[in-house]
Amino acid sequence: IRDILKVLRRRFPGIEVVIYPVQVQGERARQDIATALATAGRRHDCDLLIVGRGGGSLEDLWAFNEEIVVRAIHACPIPVISAVGHETDVTLADFAADQRAPTPSAAAELAVPDRQDWLRRVAALEQRATRAISNQLQRLRQRLTHLLGRLQTRDPGRQFEQHAQRLDELKIRLGRAAQHRLQDARLQHRHALVRLLNASPAGRISDQEQALARLRLRLAHAIERQLAARRQRLAGLAAALGSVSPLATLERGYALIQDPVSGEIIRSSAQLNVGQQIRARLAHGELLATVTKLAD
Repeated sequence: IRDILKVLRRRFPGIEVVIYPVQVQGERARQDIATALATAGRRHDCDLLIVGRGGGSLEDLWAFNEEIVVRAIHACPIPVISAVGHETDVTLADFAADQRAPTPSAAAELAVPDRQDWLRRVAALEQRATRAISNQLQRLRQRLTHLLGRLQTRDPGRQFEQHAQRLDELKIRLGRAAQHRLQDARLQHRHALVRLLNASPAGRISDQEQALARLRLRLAHAIERQLAARRQRLAGLAAALGSVSPLATLERGYALIQDPVSGEIIRSSAQLNVGQQIRARLAHGELLATVTKLAD
């Protein structure tokens, strides 16, 4: 028994052991062994039974050859390991048992797993689980980053800012173009004046004045056409911005539903309760209403 307990403590210290003390040789041995097996099977407080004793002569081990012991081992509902004597000792109990062990110590080895093996397996499983969770979290973070990026690109406010920035750039370019045209016109005017001063005949002066007037008229027309085209372009961009504006959606008959206390936007009936107040913002004005019925 000491050898069995020593091996059990070494391999699996937390294992619970129940000992059924019996005589293992002598006249009472066979009845004690059979009775202990029946009691253990009836109580069923063990997962496994070790029927064993140390070595001895054939007469000392004869109780484990008795019919009553062999039948008790066969009838036991709990798995039984036979560990009688040494490796060279063989009894009928060995054949009736579910497993034969050469020695009681070997029976203890078979009865329980090695705690160190289990700890290594648990550590390996823990590492695998940690890696799996880490990989899953990494994939979820990447997915979230991707969705946030798509959300930002489709945000109406961001699109409005982009169009507004584009309009500012167009205004700046239009102003620079008009300034360049005016500078070119002034330069041409100066050149024409110089040529006029250098040409003294009155006819040439008159021709130059007429040419200058035509240039001024063409310049005015060109500037006006450019301004009209820029205004039309600005109007088109403003209309495009208006089409994606939330206010334009309200103009089409929709309403923006909010919690009047928190200001939270209501997107689903699951956010509301019967009797709860809601605020509806319309294209012109807003109203307060009370929920009387909810539907999916």
